[in-house]
Amino acid sequence: MVEYEKIIKYIDGHIKDEITLDEIAEIAGYSPQHIYKIFKAYSSVPVMEYIRRKKLYSAAGEFYTGRRLYDIALDYGYETQAGFYKAFQSVFGCSPSVYKNNIKKAGINMFIGNVKNIEELANGLDFFKTVYPGHPMTAADAESDEKCGLKWWGKQFAKDPDLLLYAKDGDKICAATFGFAEDGRYVTVHEGVLEEYRNTGIFEALFAELEKRAKKLGYTGVVLGIGEGEEEFYAKLGYIGKTLIQSLKYSVDELKTFNEQYNNYEVTGSGVYEGYVNQLWLNVSLLDKKLKKKYEEEIGGCWVQVIVSKNI
Repeated sequence: MVEYEKIIKYIDGHIKDEITLDEIAEIAGYSPQHIYKIFKAYSSVPVMEYIRRKKLYSAAGEFYTGRRLYDIALDYGYETQAGFYKAFQSVFGCSPSVYKNNIKKAGINMFIGNVKNIEELANGLDFFKTVYPGHPMTAADAESDEKCGLKWWGKQFAKDPDLLLYAKDGDKICAATFGFAEDGRYVTVHEGVLEEYRNTGIFEALFAELEKRAKKLGYTGVVLGIGEGEEEFYAKLGYIGKTLIQSLKYSVDELKTFNEQYNNYEVTGSGVYEGYVNQLWLNVSLLDKKLKKKYEEEIGGCWVQVIVSKNI
């Protein structure tokens, strides 16, 4: 997994450059064939497809800087407008000009921005309530200092407004990534997207913009918890998984034994939370969709949470 992280960080740091497979292999110290194997294990798309998509997501995040589309296309390696338009259309379902100018076409009227005032912040939290009804983030008392309430998010807005991002289709919020940094290094993200917008490319562009802003602010990584069925989506964005196995029934040593018998993933941490919850942290491929079933259904007495992260 360390080698995969190294490759992703290099690609993201040189996303405006022309990156070849041979160049990646040389930087990573592996053969091109081995690079393919690494991506097959950890990513839902091949390495060159990851690069192509990440260029387009990053380019979309620059449409609101006022720069000409042609200049942005050149920055990301597209020498002709036609080539850029065709590639962009294949991912976002609309042309770059439609995306940028917020003009209705085929039902798409999208743009990305960040929260500008408390009213927009409240609208963003209302959006999360729609996507995740009953979630702790949306159940917090708005007037208290309780974490994830409106008052608490107001403090995050005062600190880092650029990390509170949303995507709109016309006047409707269709996706949002609200980030905050408590440790000064990693940005923790609460995210949400309406189901009908999951395959438009807007959510990927939103994350690319969040990563860019977090890096500009001096943060070193992004981390968030994800739900079941979202593993492949985040793998496509270059995120890696750290899986937390917890149990009241089994000891830490027993959890380690189960891991050795299953896939022998790297153990990155373990302990007993609050004196009674036994925990084991594993470096796990996000494409391993059997692990949760293994611990929660076959072994039983365990529950599994997937945390994804990415160094930026």
